[in-house]
Amino acid sequence: MTPPPLTPPRLKNDCFALPAGVDWTPVDTALGLLRANLSPVVDIEELDVSDALGHVLARHAVARRSNPPAANSAVDGYGFAHAATGEGLQTLPLIEGRAAAGAPFSGRVPEGMAIRILTGAILPAGVDTVVLEEDTAGDGHRIAFHGPIKMRSNTRKAGEDVIAGDVALPAGHRMRAARSGAVVRGWDDKGLGFPSPALGCAVHR
Repeated sequence: MTPPPLTPPRLKNDCFALPAGVDWTPVDTALGLLRANLSPVVDIEELDVSDALGHVLARHAVARRSNPPAANSAVDGYGFAHAATGEGLQTLPLIEGRAAAGAPFSGRVPEGMAIRILTGAILPAGVDTVVLEEDTAGDGHRIAFHGPIKMRSNTRKAGEDVIAGDVALPAGHRMRAARSGAVVRGWDDKGLGFPSPALGCAVHR
């Protein structure tokens, strides 16, 4: 006797298929719904920055000053006014003194002259460009290098990382060592608001 034919269900061909009429929710949409409907369930703690590792910012951290606070040199080298240079071999006399991080040069560098400058030093008045020490030859009284060199080469402008008044770290950011250092550079460390970490929801895949 011949057995009756088997009738399988319609082929879905996808183990991730949802029931008819049901669609996957995009991750960004799901995250948006969570943010819109969840709120902190813990009190805000006032912590010193040194004690804030692992905590989450309860409010925006706003920069009280720009970082860097002034235009400075990104390298060890020699600073000068770009307008005094051009193409070909450039030779500039050195003025007395130097500019270093924490020990700025208080005078003005005349156009057509250069000054020794170290990494992190504030650019002295009259300086807008720095040439790498490795790209120069010198005798202690003058330096020589090949031009042309781009204006503002090897310098960092004021506020390149963050400008005073801007939000540097948003509320909800979890504090880690690197970011704690940024906060210390941009604000005092008397205390910021952080909620203690807590589990808001669990998502299963």
